[in-house]
Amino acid sequence: MENQLAEVVQFLQKDSRIDLKSTALANILGLTGDKSGVEIIYSNADLLRALVNLLTDESHVIAKDACFSLINITAENDSACEALLNANPSNRQETGLLQIIIKNVLNAESQLTDPMLSILSNLSRPENLPNSIVNNLLELDNTIFDKLVSIFSRADYNKQNQNLNYLAAVFSNLSQSSAFRNLVASSQTRLLQRLLPFISHESSVIRRGGITGFLKNICFDSSLHEWLFSTDVDVLPFILLPLAGPEEFDDETNEQLPIELQFLESDKTRESDPDIRTILLESLAQLCATRNGRLYLRNKGTYEILRELHKFELTSAGDMKAMKACEDVVDILIRTEDEIGYDNLKQVEISDEMVEKIEKLNE
Repeated sequence: MENQLAEVVQFLQKDSRIDLKSTALANILGLTGDKSGVEIIYSNADLLRALVNLLTDESHVIAKDACFSLINITAENDSACEALLNANPSNRQETGLLQIIIKNVLNAESQLTDPMLSILSNLSRPENLPNSIVNNLLELDNTIFDKLVSIFSRADYNKQNQNLNYLAAVFSNLSQSSAFRNLVASSQTRLLQRLLPFISHESSVIRRGGITGFLKNICFDSSLHEWLFSTDVDVLPFILLPLAGPEEFDDETNEQLPIELQFLESDKTRESDPDIRTILLESLAQLCATRNGRLYLRNKGTYEILRELHKFELTSAGDMKAMKACEDVVDILIRTEDEIGYDNLKQVEISDEMVEKIEKLNE
């Protein structure tokens, strides 16, 4: 097989005849449909470099097929993602994989922005890669994330009907990196604040899901909670609004709620995707980690919103996983601080015996 791949690589060059490139790419695409085929491909650095080189082929069809090959290669295999990045590092000739992707994404006339973003979304998924990707991108351009947020926020940015939705998934994946979370928190260009409205973006579940995942990872860092609660961010309404329905509350409860949730219209609907509702609830659970966070959520009527959400999750339109996530947050909020007994729940040490019991319950 190695000898056969070596023969294929020679046809995957920009100066090869287009029919030979097309045939060779068709063979590679066929291999990417199988796990063993993907393993064979990513073990060949020359082949990976050839595929990346074809992303900038003058033939749109060839470049697109190279894109789809790389999407398939990186779809589920973390080792393939690492191998692909290692085989194609950034360089002065700007032929590194990340350089090619970013150039396409920023190009408003690119016809390959969306598949390029799919590749970047796959590459940034493994937990061990976001830090290096963030650092690499910042080395290329220290304003790159401001630029990416700007084009993501413009519905008409790309002139070739590329929607940039998967940039939301990229933001979500990169927020696994503490470096990226710190960058977001210290940004003078208000990266998080500009992305939060997309949690309720009606036309794209990919955007809603990606930015919700991004927020959940930000909430995971308890050192950022006070900033998230501050007037500079005011994160709670962005989380609670998609979870709220058309229920009416008395005046006392309404006064507790953030102004965005007061006196909602009778046709107000909840987030329709149960996975997104679950991620929002998991974000609230993260915000319950500290005593100040729990007090803030209680004082802002979070329990009352979740009480009504729980009723909804019990109906045929609800979801069991979302209901369980809702119950987990409510269980914390209804307990007194004396009952909880800890300022920061993330600092609680759990014995090996308790971990074993929890694992058995989850089986």
